[in-house]
Amino acid sequence: MERPDTTLPARTDRPLARIVSSAMLMHAVAALIELGAVEELACSPRPLEEVARELGVPEERLLVLVRAALAAGLVEEPHPGVFTLSPAGDHLRIDDPQGLRDLFRMCTHSDFFQAWTRLGHSVSSGRSAFAIHTGQELFAYLSEREAAAAVFNRAMNSSALAAPLLREIDLSETKTVVDLGGGEGATIAAVLRACPSARGILFDLPHVVEGAPPLLREAGVEDRCSVMGGDFFEGVPRGADVYLAARVMQNWADPDAALILGNVREAMGSASRLLIVGHLPERERPSEFLEAMSLSMFVLYGAPLRTREQYEALFASVGLSLHEVRRVPDGESIMDVRPVS
Repeated sequence: MERPDTTLPARTDRPLARIVSSAMLMHAVAALIELGAVEELACSPRPLEEVARELGVPEERLLVLVRAALAAGLVEEPHPGVFTLSPAGDHLRIDDPQGLRDLFRMCTHSDFFQAWTRLGHSVSSGRSAFAIHTGQELFAYLSEREAAAAVFNRAMNSSALAAPLLREIDLSETKTVVDLGGGEGATIAAVLRACPSARGILFDLPHVVEGAPPLLREAGVEDRCSVMGGDFFEGVPRGADVYLAARVMQNWADPDAALILGNVREAMGSASRLLIVGHLPERERPSEFLEAMSLSMFVLYGAPLRTREQYEALFASVGLSLHEVRRVPDGESIMDVRPVS
């Protein structure tokens, strides 16, 4: 008699199961931040009973969240009932130098998070999911909501892009840097601190740059950085050595992006450079992280990330050319763009 085949069928559900579990675990991590548990677990391993007492919450309920973070690799349990943050979990601390905590808080905050529920409608309608959900485009929404703008600005400031920029691009001979759409000035401040002979211009909407002076003063560059309110759809400061657009061009669909780039091209001198910092996906080698970032741009702005080839076509349309790319795998790459003679 032939024995039955007892081989288990290959699991085909693992990718979907990972997505479903990640969506659920994300809320557990957000709750740990909200309750203050992250900071309580940051310094050294602590009994959960002690942490729960410090936070004023029932231990058995806190355990549900902590075990979820344990499964996600953000918490470690060196002894039964004793927990601490893992090296990955350390990025959830308030003082995380990469700003991942503030980015995480923005992604899970109120309308920023709820806008994702309108993604299907966005695909069929052509409007951003954020605009469908809130009735306003992102920057108009932020201009009227101080609390949401504070969450957004903290995420942008705490994850400023100066480190990869300064590592990949030589700015030692630069005299003037214009930071286009530079928010409250975290990036230009870091650039000027690294380039003590340079001067900077922070250029963004008037209500945005209002928050810049304290940050620039704290960084010790207030005397070398002019703060200019304006609209890059109407024009930008002229004649700088370097124009910096960090996390700017990927926020706009092609017609708007071309208008911004055209205004920059008009303001540039023959030796000027435009440095565009942002995520740069590759069609041939899709990255889970970069495709997720592309989705995020699509939800917030209605503009998914562009590939190098798409950028090159956009540059050519306004008299610019791509001189060099410093690609950072699964990070934010830097494009060095020059005017066409």
